[in-house]
Parts: sequence; structure tokens; C-alpha cells
Amino acid sequence: MEAPSALSCPRCQSPRAAGPECPRCGIIYAKAEARAARQREEVAAPPPVTGEEAPPHVDPAWLQAPDLRSDVLPPETPAWDVDAEEAAFEHRLRTWAVPVALLAAFIAVKGNFSAFVVRILTMPFHELGHAMTAWLCGLSAFPTLWKTLIFGRSLMLALLLAAALGLLVWTGWKRRQWTWVVGGGGLLALQAMGTLLLPSRTVDMLVTFGGDAGMMVLGMGMVLTFYAPAGSYLHKQALRWGFLPLGALSLMDGFNTWWAAKRDFAAIPFGKNEGSGLSDASKLVGAHGWDEAQLINRYLTLAVLCLGVVAVVYGVQFFRGRARLAAR
Repeated sequence: MEAPSALSCPRCQSPRAAGPECPRCGIIYAKAEARAARQREEVAAPPPVTGEEAPPHVDPAWLQAPDLRSDVLPPETPAWDVDAEEAAFEHRLRTWAVPVALLAAFIAVKGNFSAFVVRILTMPFHELGHAMTAWLCGLSAFPTLWKTLIFGRSLMLALLLAAALGLLVWTGWKRRQWTWVVGGGGLLALQAMGTLLLPSRTVDMLVTFGGDAGMMVLGMGMVLTFYAPAGSYLHKQALRWGFLPLGALSLMDGFNTWWAAKRDFAAIPFGKNEGSGLSDASKLVGAHGWDEAQLINRYLTLAVLCLGVVAVVYGVQFFRGRARLAAR
């Protein structure tokens, strides 16, 4: 008996006729059977080889970490503590920067030519000392490089300065910056006293004394900016590296002037300055009745106080730095 596929048309499945083609759909039986045979061969044939190699077999044992003896393991590399490194570096800077700057400034003010250069650098701070004293006493003043112009009392300037100091105190209180609170409050008290209580003669004496005195106080403040906390504007912008040498020169310039005068009265800077009249020492002795010993002792007392404040802050910061490093 013939297969069912041979009794019917491969295309329309109608009964197969005796002729070579189907009378119903017109397909040629031989061609249709040949096509069906090729399709059966393609289905049964294996897929062609593409040329890619099969992935190698990996033994699972290779993926396991070896069991090493603990007594032959290499020592573990310690983690790098960046914060500790920065703290140690900052401690070294705070240990040496201020003493080195003061020593270098002291050597500079002792030389002949270097002392002249130092005076050029510190004179603006001398004049700023005059001006700041005048502002705290309610006077309008404008410092220049070699002379401070004073225009008399100014209520508007006094109110503006009081408002600025009050804002400093309020901002410090809000941010819990107690240095701002104490400094601003102290200056506000001095301004109130100088503006409201002191007579004109005393104000003139203080403004005259405020030249070298203000230069040394400003120098102390600039030196202490080196201890600005990390993250502050002075620290991030590296301004403390500029203030430190200028402050050291200002402080040591004033100290050296009056220390030399203590050893020899001839070193007192008496005389007349070109374009600005009598020197500060001549005004204080001639117009305000100070004698030479009072003049020298008052300036030296202030210089020693400024150096003492720097020494105390240096010591506090040194021991705090050591304690922080030991705690790590």
C-alpha cells in the first residue's frame, strides 16, 4: 500500500490523479516531492560549524581561594588616614612657623638696609594705628602711607562704627564664635569710652601714642591669624601666610625701636618728619608732658604684652595639637 502522501496532492491534499500534475491546483507532483525532500534534509541536517571555539571547561576547584597558613601570610598594609596626616602636618606648621617668623623679623630689624625696608613695609600699619585710635575716639581720619589725615569729630562715623561692631558681636553670638563676641564687645566699649567720655586733649594724646602702639597691636593680631581654624576663609585662602610675616615685622619693629631707646635715650625717635610735623615721641614729650622714661616704658609694656599674648596662644595651640594627635 502506498504512503498517504503519495495518494494525495502535496499542496492541496486532493486525490492524486494519474497524470504528472494535479488537475485541481496545477502543481507538478515531481517538483513538489523534490522540494519536500530537500526541506526534510535541511531539518534533519546538523547546524553548520561557525568557527568559534567552545569555551574551555573550568574546574570549580580553580575558583576557590587557597587555604594559606596564617604564619606565612604577608603583613597587612595599614590604611592611609588622610585626616591624621593633615593634622600632623598642621601641628608641625603651628610649632615652627610663628617662632621662625618672629626670629626672622627680629634679625631683619637689626640690619641697616633691612631695617629701612622693614620700616617701609610697617609704616602703613603705623599710620593705620593712628587712624584706628582716632575712629575709636569718634574722629574722622584717613591713613596714607606716611601720614594720617584727621578731620575732627564725626557723629556719622561714630554711629557707623558702632553699628559695625554691634553687627560683629551679633554675628559672633549667632555663630557661636566667641572670639568675635569678645573682640567686638571690647572694641565697642572702647569706642563708647573714647567717643563719649574722654576730653579732646586726652584723645589727641591717645591718637599720637596709637602710631607705634597700634602697629604692634595689629602685628600681634596678624601673627595670631596663623591659628585660624581649618576651613575658615583665612585658612582656605592661605591669607595667614601673608599676614604672618607682615605681623611679625610690625611687632618686632615696634619692640626693637623702644628696646633700643631703653638702652640708649639717643635712639628715641625725636625730631620732625618731613610733611607731617613733629614725630610722635616729640609730641608726647613736648605737648603732653611725658618724660623719656614714661615714653619708653609705656611702649615697651605694650610690646611685651603683645609678645606675651602671642606666647600664650602659641602654647595653648601647641598642647592642644599634641593632645589631638595623641587621641588619634
